[in-house]
Amino acid sequence: MSETSERVCVGCGATEDTVRLEQCHICNRFFCPDCAHRAGHGRRFCSPECGRAYYFTGEPDDDDDVELEE
Repeated sequence: MSETSERVCVGCGATEDTVRLEQCHICNRFFCPDCAHRAGHGRRFCSPECGRAYYFTGEPDDDDDVELEE
């Protein structure tokens, strides 16, 4: 299977044969310009969640690791 056949937009399903796809900096999924989520200073991501993760990482998501902080 060729690499281009695996590249499809996570939003609309468009293939690289029909539109230029970009790869998300956070999750490495592919997205097209129409489905891109813009965050910050014009950076593009595949979803709002990945846009938030790019700017707000480093904080623990849950309190399960409290015992490790002793």
